[in-house]
Amino acid sequence: MSTTLKALLVVVGLSAVGCIAPEASTTSTTITTTATVPATTTTVATTTTTVATATTTEVGMAVGDQIPGKALWALVPGNSLDADRINLVFAPWGWDDLADFEAMASGSLSWDGDPYRYGASGEIVMDSAEASGAQLGTFAIEPWRSSQDRFNVWITDVEPETPVSWLNDGHPPFELSDQSVVVLALDAYRFNPDLTSVAGLDGFFVGPGPPSRPLEGSPFANVVVVIDSANPADGLLHLPHELAHAMFNLPDEYVGQQLGFDGRDDLSSWPTCAESESEADDWWGDLVGDVDPMVDLWVAQMDDAGFPLFDSDDLAAGVVVSNIDGGCYGVAGSVRATFDSLMNTNIPVLGSVNRRWAQQILDLWDGAPAP
Repeated sequence: MSTTLKALLVVVGLSAVGCIAPEASTTSTTITTTATVPATTTTVATTTTTVATATTTEVGMAVGDQIPGKALWALVPGNSLDADRINLVFAPWGWDDLADFEAMASGSLSWDGDPYRYGASGEIVMDSAEASGAQLGTFAIEPWRSSQDRFNVWITDVEPETPVSWLNDGHPPFELSDQSVVVLALDAYRFNPDLTSVAGLDGFFVGPGPPSRPLEGSPFANVVVVIDSANPADGLLHLPHELAHAMFNLPDEYVGQQLGFDGRDDLSSWPTCAESESEADDWWGDLVGDVDPMVDLWVAQMDDAGFPLFDSDDLAAGVVVSNIDGGCYGVAGSVRATFDSLMNTNIPVLGSVNRRWAQQILDLWDGAPAP
């Protein structure tokens, strides 16, 4: 086990009790690149075999509780299969030690709303004196932050054959309603040296017009987040960005890209990339001048973590809603809603236009148990 990955265990306190059995699988499978990966196991540590039953709908499951008959364990407190929730599943690829994987998945969430600190080599650290930086995990960022009750978060030891097997037409074997699977692929260069973090193309939600839930099937895509064991924090930075693709079907807002990866040939990609100012006025004209208040929360959280940002007014200027020439693909005449955002340089601010759309989608789930 590397020093970097050992440090991950400290921050989430998983060295004693975890969700997944501490032993590796009894067999291994070798993929074509000769990388050996742990095989599927459904063994659970004796300290985590308690399964919530009648109390699940009232108080929810405890961390480590298993869904009966499934290789899925609660990664956060309060999971409930009876609640109207989105099911977020973290799955491994390439991890020799599943405790390391569990620590990484748990640390990436910022479930308590606080940023996590990392050291000089990108390892997550507990002692602020050892930290060289900090960043916000998914549930420290709005609107995920205020929508925790709309989520179950699970962890599994079942891994795909390759990091990308469950993207697009893949079929993760969990069969949960409204699920999105995040594969944390450790040192994925062993499979493909060119692989980067990516979301599937099968997202459901499109606009304009209010979103609606599908009558059947999950509306969410799956995600691969590439983790470099030499600098884990760098890979984790991409997780909220890819989840925004997978859950809300948000486009990339990269300037200078002629045809966006998830954009149409006419240069329009709902809700923030418009072919013209006229289209922009229709899509976000009512929000012009708005600043996502997540900026102020970001500044405050980084101050509390001991890593203050530069002037908050400058940050706010980067996410004020307007019509930014060049759009998302660098073509004159097209416009995008903000100069910067989570979908551009991965700052933990969606921007008011993206955030409104994301919140409308999350509001389709009420988080309450079924009557």
